[in-house]
Amino acid sequence: MTTGQTLITIMALALLSLAVLNINRGLSSHDISLAQNRYKLEALSIATSYIQQATQYYFDEAVADSNNTEKTNPDTFTDLSRLGLDPGDSTIFGIEINDFDDYNSIVRIDTGKSGVVYKIMFKVEYVNLASNGNIVPASGKTFHKRMTVMVTDVYEPPLIYRETPAGRVRDTVKISSVYSYWFFN
Repeated sequence: MTTGQTLITIMALALLSLAVLNINRGLSSHDISLAQNRYKLEALSIATSYIQQATQYYFDEAVADSNNTEKTNPDTFTDLSRLGLDPGDSTIFGIEINDFDDYNSIVRIDTGKSGVVYKIMFKVEYVNLASNGNIVPASGKTFHKRMTVMVTDVYEPPLIYRETPAGRVRDTVKISSVYSYWFFN
């Protein structure tokens, strides 16, 4: 083999090595992306499940009483400052929840089907429809409450993250749903 042939062979091996490394890097990146999406999808499923569970409860404690003639008066609903568990209530995780706003400020640790441990945080607030079509927090009691469920993982480094110039930053899956009260006689 001449020097020219040896040089061509070395160049071919170098190109082949470079191609293999690039393919390997691409596959590795693809695997990380798939895992990341799986965790986000599971977090979204957990958040949706909690919202569906919450809608099985009464809109407010005031409307649970069938003798209450003021069911259509929002002034009888729970005060903004008292949204959350009532004294004597407990969480769904050992305490009795009896209305939608009892979820406010609850923080729960839950495990998904994949075995990943998630931190779930709840926020409930009264809302109104603004003139521009956006849903905005209300300054008083209304016939509409919005539940926001935020889900993140508890691991370091985080499993649910976004890339920034500074590196990986923990990300949160956040989903909201509006629950409205309709009274029919």
